[in-house]
Amino acid sequence: MPSRLVSPRLRTVASVLLRTVMPVTVDVVRSQVARWMSGERAAIRYPERRRVPGSVADTAPGSVLSAEPVQVLGAGSRLNPATATAFCYATRDSSGRVIPATGVLLRSRRLTADHAGPRPLIAFAPSTQGVARHCDPSVSCTVGLDLFLRPPVDCIIAYELPVLLALVASGFHVVFIDYPRDEVTGVQYYGDNIAGGQALADAVRAAVGLGVSPRAPLGLWGFSQGGGAVGWLAENPGYAPDVIPRAAVVGSPPSDLGAVLGHVDGGLITGALAYAVAGLMVSSDDLRRTLWPLFNDHGRAQIRANTATCAGGSIVTSAWASTRRWTVSGLSLAELAESLPVVRRALRRQLLGKRRPSCPVLLWGSANDDVIPVGQVREVARHWAGAGGDVSYRESVMPRFPGRTTLNHFLPYYLRLPRNIVWLLSALR
Repeated sequence: MPSRLVSPRLRTVASVLLRTVMPVTVDVVRSQVARWMSGERAAIRYPERRRVPGSVADTAPGSVLSAEPVQVLGAGSRLNPATATAFCYATRDSSGRVIPATGVLLRSRRLTADHAGPRPLIAFAPSTQGVARHCDPSVSCTVGLDLFLRPPVDCIIAYELPVLLALVASGFHVVFIDYPRDEVTGVQYYGDNIAGGQALADAVRAAVGLGVSPRAPLGLWGFSQGGGAVGWLAENPGYAPDVIPRAAVVGSPPSDLGAVLGHVDGGLITGALAYAVAGLMVSSDDLRRTLWPLFNDHGRAQIRANTATCAGGSIVTSAWASTRRWTVSGLSLAELAESLPVVRRALRRQLLGKRRPSCPVLLWGSANDDVIPVGQVREVARHWAGAGGDVSYRESVMPRFPGRTTLNHFLPYYLRLPRNIVWLLSALR
């Protein structure tokens, strides 16, 4: 086809796809073949969270505690040149305690004429990949894909990696987070928009400490669990007044977590509800004392099994199960949450739409989303716009796929990717 008949946007999309898909495919295949042939797969039982000597209680949030270079699949090629640094830093949990957290900074070395001045930085909050330590995005981005066929069956799938690489290929630096964990138990604060948003802000501070220009235009990006973290940070600039985003892309954010519990129950990723229970229980002693006695032996086994594996393993453990079988009373998890004042209060803390976002936001949802009910995304859009926010709302009307397989949740994310990147590029110019 003559180049004059191809739109500039289409050429940009094709270039980004080439620089994203080709390098990561080559790296994943090369990594898998090398590990299978060497027989050393067991040795890659994925690094423990980088430990910090002593207490961090008196450390300023955003301080870098340690850093080391890592190889992110698809980010070291001539097609998409970048360097990667894994780092540990200080942040706060939603109770205000200073805790260690981890993330990765990807520095793009792609030559681009799209920006004047410092290269923009994207603060990226990933979607759910599982809550076991080896599922953290800082690990999965170095692995790509891995299967564990001996019990417990598990699967690491770095399904945010193509998106990260697409942003890097577009000329952005990207800092992305692993969601913070309770220091004592190591359990992730899953579904905690507050802790996730604070961790994202402090990761930006850490990126500056690692050499990113403090004058770099800052964009925020998050989908699903990540959309909740980005949404919270966009409407709570007071947590980190020195972190000033110019624009945010917020996709299908979980806001009304009680409604999410009922929407997911009985679908392919019912196991994610075990993540939510565990995250609630480590967030306060009251919640732990209230919730744990309500689960029968089967339910407790489900919680333990799901929190020890990634999302792929949770599908094997709990796909299309009902949480009614998990509880002593036979009530579903959503019904229990609604009946318990202490749980209702905890979930209300996570609601989005309480304040006007501090920057222009592209908010989007999916009409047939089988993970995040679209009604709550529309509600956030109404609240933000009603408060005077600069909000552009988009909604995917992709036809519904049957079976509650999460295709109605994830497929629109990838289909919208080129348009969302173009919007962000324009906003940060």
